[in-house]
Amino acid sequence: LVAGASEKQLPRDLPVHVEALGTLKTEEDMASAYAAADVFVAPSTEDNLPNTVLESLACSTPVVAFNIGGMPDMIDHQQNGYLAEPRSAESLADGIGFVLQHKEPQVLRAAARAKVINHYTPKHQVDAYLTLYRELLAVDSK
Repeated sequence: LVAGASEKQLPRDLPVHVEALGTLKTEEDMASAYAAADVFVAPSTEDNLPNTVLESLACSTPVVAFNIGGMPDMIDHQQNGYLAEPRSAESLADGIGFVLQHKEPQVLRAAARAKVINHYTPKHQVDAYLTLYRELLAVDSK
């Protein structure tokens, strides 16, 4: 499944069947697409903390990405996805294979969802900011 592309934009010579979903306009459609996928591939060579990775993990879909930027903050290598060697198409392909051939895909999917629940909910983010502010205020008052 490829989101954001039309049938005309898809390559025809791929060794697997590819289906274009076109532009997804609602949050429900996006969540359904993420949840339907076996793996989400984020091939960015430079990125910080992309929402697409968090959205995929939140929908219990493991992510394969290069080990760059903020990806290691979200992806626990071989636990909820795969961190490929930067700029290595072969390593990225290895990661896709790792996820697709995993003996217990439900374990990867559960770990993907747990990562978001345990680290990226609004409450967790607010608590992290409050802790940081308190630490900074404590340093300033000394």
